[in-house]
Amino acid sequence: MTDTPTPARRLVEAFGDCPTMAAMYTEDVTWRLNHSLAPNIAGPHVGRAAVCGFNEAVFNKFYEAGSVTIDLLDEIGDEASSVVRFVFRAMSSRGNPYNVEYVLFAKTTNGLIHEVIELLDTHASNEQHQGNPVGVPPSA
Repeated sequence: MTDTPTPARRLVEAFGDCPTMAAMYTEDVTWRLNHSLAPNIAGPHVGRAAVCGFNEAVFNKFYEAGSVTIDLLDEIGDEASSVVRFVFRAMSSRGNPYNVEYVLFAKTTNGLIHEVIELLDTHASNEQHQGNPVGVPPSA
């Protein structure tokens, strides 16, 4: 991992803190997830208002407030383009533990993020939201 946290790392470390995340974006930011997800989730979400709305929905609708933690596994890149691999842990709004491995790419312009691509094990995510411990990453 790098000595100075990359934009991708700073973003995932802010997960759940939507105002902090919003301050990291350009006005024309785009955010996209796996194409196999429903369009309202997969996106692309385009523009700061849409991305912030998506972030608010995710962190306030799908997960219990304050339950999100990130275990950073890998980080590469620089201020212009970076990627992190991490385990996203939380309690779902249905009261189920959530532990899924993700990869997030971030590209910046003038120090602000203009593109986010978030990839995850969609099968594990869907199952864990239903309370089925499928695809839980092994503990370190």
